[in-house]
Amino acid sequence: MKKLILALISLLMLSALTAQGSFNIEEFTNPEKYGWKTWEDRMNYRYDLSERQKLLQIYEIEAQSISGNVFKSSVFPGWGQFNAKYYTKGQVFLAIELAMLGASYFFYDKSRDNYEKYRNATQIDEMNAYYHDALVPYQYSVVFLTFASVVWIYNVFDVVQTTEKYNAEVWQNTVRRHYKTPVQVTPNGIEVKF
Repeated sequence: MKKLILALISLLMLSALTAQGSFNIEEFTNPEKYGWKTWEDRMNYRYDLSERQKLLQIYEIEAQSISGNVFKSSVFPGWGQFNAKYYTKGQVFLAIELAMLGASYFFYDKSRDNYEKYRNATQIDEMNAYYHDALVPYQYSVVFLTFASVVWIYNVFDVVQTTEKYNAEVWQNTVRRHYKTPVQVTPNGIEVKF
């Protein structure tokens, strides 16, 4: 059984090679297909690739996770913006959220007080007045809570854009710092940039 499976695999591999044509070793090893005319071109490409990999490693260390900042802003409004070093945005989101939640709680508390008076009232006129007095602040409480929810959702949406902007700035600063040095050692020798 094993010999049969091995024979089938060999047959499939042979048919795949013949379907593609013969394997040309010169075409496979030709450096000119990559734009390399000389050995120095190949070494320069290798050096450039190595430098880009170093930059990418530095960037990955300093860059921030979008999902991490989304989680932080979902838990506490403005936390993701603070983490991405956009402190003003974080303070604005936090202040608006606290103001909306505070106003919602204030009106809810006022509604609860009037509702307790409504439950303890014995005359129909007092009941109607206290019920109306309890209903209006409750509606305001719901409105402020809705606004707080909208701000919270927008905060989560904004932290994605803020983190992407932060990561773009990190990449630009990484490249700028790397290429700022005027003297570099390359495979071709020492290069001085003005």
